[in-house]
Amino acid sequence: MRTLYSIGEFSKKTGITIRTLRYYGEKGLLVPARISEGGQRYYNDANIITVQKIVTFKYLDYSLEEIKELLKKDDSLLQSLENQKAQLLKKKKQLDQMLATIDTAILIHQESAAVDSTTLLLIIHSLLTEDAQKDYLKQYIPEPLIEQIYNYLDINFIEINRRYIESLYEIKQAFLHPPDNTELKRLIEQLFSIIPAELTKSLAQEFEKYPNVDFDNWLFTIPLSAEEENWLLEQAARLNILEGVIT
Repeated sequence: MRTLYSIGEFSKKTGITIRTLRYYGEKGLLVPARISEGGQRYYNDANIITVQKIVTFKYLDYSLEEIKELLKKDDSLLQSLENQKAQLLKKKKQLDQMLATIDTAILIHQESAAVDSTTLLLIIHSLLTEDAQKDYLKQYIPEPLIEQIYNYLDINFIEINRRYIESLYEIKQAFLHPPDNTELKRLIEQLFSIIPAELTKSLAQEFEKYPNVDFDNWLFTIPLSAEEENWLLEQAARLNILEGVIT
């Protein structure tokens, strides 16, 4: 019975490319049963079991360095598998969140004709950084108010973002082609009324305690240029809209 295989034969038997077999050898994961004087590598049936272990560990998302250690210590396998399960569950949670975020983005896109790619990507970014946003806001706002705001946003997420996207689109158009004061006031009030007045006022009252607060523009970004944003705030102040929103 033949017990040694050339690297080509071993590659065909295991389905692993010759290049990968050599790479595993360089990394110390797979040591050939024999190396001839001419440098030819030969493998045996025990090497097949080792390759099966490597392939299995790779499937379980272990790195090659981790696999190398596991091959040395069979007695640590159970603990390692438990740790790996915890890591995979964490990744599953992240993937589930990403899928839910993509589904939400698709729904928003379907609901709003005015959506553009920049606005949609910023909304996705906002979804993915929600926990970090809450942690940031805890520096300035009582936690019950933060939860109240985000609960409202979660419950009405699709509708809020549809209105938000369409209002921002109209604001951008107004910046380029300013309407009369009556129409401009309507557009700005429409944007500011997306969040209920009582929540907006509570938020404003808390931030009045921190007049020099500098918002983290990585976590809280709106799809307006600096020029558009400054113009919006100037017009809101000129038309006395801000007073009605925060008082």
